[in-house]
Amino acid sequence: MRIRSYLALLVCACFLGAYVLEQVLAYRFNNVQTLAEEHSKSLLWEKDLQRIESTASQFLVSSDLVIGSGNTYLIFGAKNMGQYLVDELEVMQSDVRFPELTTKIYESRSSVKNIIGTLDIVSDLPPSNLQLSLSKLLNQYDPVSLTLSRNIQFLTQKTTELIKLEAVKLENEKQRMVEVSWMTRIGFFMLIVGLWWWANNRICKPLNGLVYSSHRALSGHDFEASKKAPTEILELSNDFKHLTETLFHQASHDPLTELQNRRAFERNLHEIMGDRRLSYFLCFIDLDYFKTINDTCGHAAGDEILVKVARILKANVRSNDVVARLGGDEFSILIKDCPFDNALQIANNIKENIRGLTYHWEGETFHLSASIGVAPKVHGSTTTELLNSADVACGLAKNAGRNTVHLYDVSNETGVNKRQDIISVHQINNALKNDLFVLYRQDIISLQHTQPDQHFEILLRMKGPDDIIISPASFFPIAERYRLTSKIDRWVINAVFKHYADNKKQLDSIQMISINLSGHSMNDVELEQFIITKVDTGLIPATKICFEITETVAITNVKRARLFMDNIKALGCSFALDDFGSGHSSYTYIKELPTEKIKIDGSFVASMMENPLDYTAVKSICDIAKAAKQDVIAEYVEDKKTMEALKKLGVDYGQGYYFCQPYALV
Repeated sequence: MRIRSYLALLVCACFLGAYVLEQVLAYRFNNVQTLAEEHSKSLLWEKDLQRIESTASQFLVSSDLVIGSGNTYLIFGAKNMGQYLVDELEVMQSDVRFPELTTKIYESRSSVKNIIGTLDIVSDLPPSNLQLSLSKLLNQYDPVSLTLSRNIQFLTQKTTELIKLEAVKLENEKQRMVEVSWMTRIGFFMLIVGLWWWANNRICKPLNGLVYSSHRALSGHDFEASKKAPTEILELSNDFKHLTETLFHQASHDPLTELQNRRAFERNLHEIMGDRRLSYFLCFIDLDYFKTINDTCGHAAGDEILVKVARILKANVRSNDVVARLGGDEFSILIKDCPFDNALQIANNIKENIRGLTYHWEGETFHLSASIGVAPKVHGSTTTELLNSADVACGLAKNAGRNTVHLYDVSNETGVNKRQDIISVHQINNALKNDLFVLYRQDIISLQHTQPDQHFEILLRMKGPDDIIISPASFFPIAERYRLTSKIDRWVINAVFKHYADNKKQLDSIQMISINLSGHSMNDVELEQFIITKVDTGLIPATKICFEITETVAITNVKRARLFMDNIKALGCSFALDDFGSGHSSYTYIKELPTEKIKIDGSFVASMMENPLDYTAVKSICDIAKAAKQDVIAEYVEDKKTMEALKKLGVDYGQGYYFCQPYALV
């Protein structure tokens, strides 16, 4: 049944309950009102009876005087009072309030008529015979008058008693009306409570169950669909179940290969590692020569190959094994409860099947192979350590000539040394993926004149375990070794532009933002286009951006470096030659590169006050830079004495702990 049907029943029940309440109250009120009206009529009837009683007393007195004493002059008045009594009693008899009094009223009326007849006889008696006749009539009159008197007295007393009973009945009915009124109101309230409970049980409870299941689904549990609820809630629950299952599948699977992704794989790995009774092997698979095919034939070809590799992996494992794509051309397999020889056989079968893959493009045939590292279960190891072990074994397989399966051996010293690099590579890739880098800044201060505008260099730090901040000196050499620096430069540039897109007002007081570029970035055409696209957005004025390149990197390929710099400078950006003086041909290449600033290598500045040769080198660099019309920036300014010496030498800007330490960009 649909919710609108439940609501219709709810409304109808409320209306019906209200109608019953109104009818009961109206009935009781009308009953009380009727009794009150009847009681009022009875009181009026009693007053009429009291008036009749008074008239009857006067009538009997007059009749007694006429018949008993012979006062015939009172006959006319007595007859008039008697006729009045007859008429009044006749009216009361026709509209009697209490049926049990009808007989007495009738007898009283007859008695009055008899007395009036006797008075008529007296009026016709001759005076001579009056006394004798009255004596005879008196014997007839006395019983009738006594009966009339008693009847009138009975009517009065009985009427009073009946009216008192009516009054008690009226009061009882009023009290009953109050009681019924409260009872019906309580009943209506209980009806409303019952309807609320019914609606809550039928509608709200299933909805709360739906909300509870949704919250559990957000926490990673399975969504439990409602089974007994209105049609709309059942449909919504089933849709939610389908949606959560779809979203969970999308969140835990790679969209291209339909294999589990890294997050789901690590979760499964963590679960199985918690069971000490199970044995397992972890295979790390890295495709050889995939980048060549991907760059040459395009991403569509690369995607096609990845799908084929995924099919090979799924075809060569058992149903209880877990296959995942960790990212790029890296795959992983968790082989559960399997003997050592069988696990190696699975890895070798996969290697041979991947080796059989070829791709044809524009008349060329590309071959593929895979390097596979296998790490066995090690008691007490963590998920990260097991992944690293398999990664180390994979790296050793590549070093052994590729297309090889290598079993991780913890006692191998070469493997242990390599493991430290792999851990760092894993951390760097994780930082790139999950935004675990942090931007810092260090101010660059003008030495020759007061300059209110800000000039600073963007510095990079990485978050480690427990949010420990890691210096670039600890991770950048590894990044350079594994050619991750271009990715890091891309992250830094994107983060800087995003920060100032969110904080546009900060740009007003900024003169220059210096951003470091690594050596590999100079040869990365995609990064060059990325920078051009970012600057073209106008989020940060190009004139406020200065890219710093190291001298030693620039001179390794001057032609490419110059082309890169010319393309970026065309947008309005500037360049600074960083670590100047550390190379062998610094003075030669200063003319070849279109820079506007020279940063003196900090090793000269740090010891210039103690070492005359370093002081002379700083002075020489300053003179050459001035001759080339370039600004000079000195790094590693640690004290006031060094700052004043640099100022005398004509150095334009200073940077170092004397001015300020690096602090987070906010």
